[in-house]
Amino acid sequence: MLTTKQETIGICLFELPEKDQAVIQRVVSFAASQGKDYRLQPVVEHASVIITLEDSELPRHTAVLVRIGDADLPCDIILQRPLLVTRVMRAIDDAVHILTSRPIPVQQPTVAIIEPLLPPVVVTTPEYDITSPSITHTDEHEYLYTALVVDDSAAIRKQLELELRSANIKAEFAETGEEALEKAAQKLYDLIFLDVIMPGIDGYEVCRKMRTSKAMKKTPIIMLSGKTSPLDEVQGVIAGASTYLTKPVQPEQFQKTLTRVSKWLTNFAR
Repeated sequence: MLTTKQETIGICLFELPEKDQAVIQRVVSFAASQGKDYRLQPVVEHASVIITLEDSELPRHTAVLVRIGDADLPCDIILQRPLLVTRVMRAIDDAVHILTSRPIPVQQPTVAIIEPLLPPVVVTTPEYDITSPSITHTDEHEYLYTALVVDDSAAIRKQLELELRSANIKAEFAETGEEALEKAAQKLYDLIFLDVIMPGIDGYEVCRKMRTSKAMKKTPIIMLSGKTSPLDEVQGVIAGASTYLTKPVQPEQFQKTLTRVSKWLTNFAR
């Protein structure tokens, strides 16, 4: 009896170094928090997807096989190094697509390593281009995303850094609007937290200038302000802000906003 329905996607990390396992574990945990039923499995027999090194001698299996490296041996997907978060997310999503597109035996038969039904999918990440809206990373594989926090208050910067770190998001900082524009011109951030009142140009003007860049048309920009009037929120929307948080920032409200933005980033990145 055959079926193509996959309720839970079991993922086995077969003989991977701890550093590789850590990156993939973070991606799987984040995907699970977004409603995807991806679960790490300790043994190959219970796995729907197996991620292993190029030269690993894999036991008998019928799972989708992802090899890290050049993959001269049979596999379904080639996951190239370095293990960036975006690459791992794409590889797992491709593996699930392959898994749900072909018949899978209900019971695991005892057979030799299967040849792929499709040519291996090579998962790559394009080079960074400031004129392109594609989100890319250089050395950010330790985090899911990178945020730019723009605020002249050291206390606010530290608070947001701790909140973001708890969500596996790296925080970088700017203290003025001019510094924020300079950094955004050199690097594409996944999301931006932008104070309204700062030395020099204010947050509304910074937001407007950022939105003129093609690469930042869809970047989530969260305005931060001590003002609570509806007019202030309207000004933020007109400037191009995605949403608005009042200061002092409440951790519960911040995390709710971060969850919504993270879900959008997951869909947009895919």
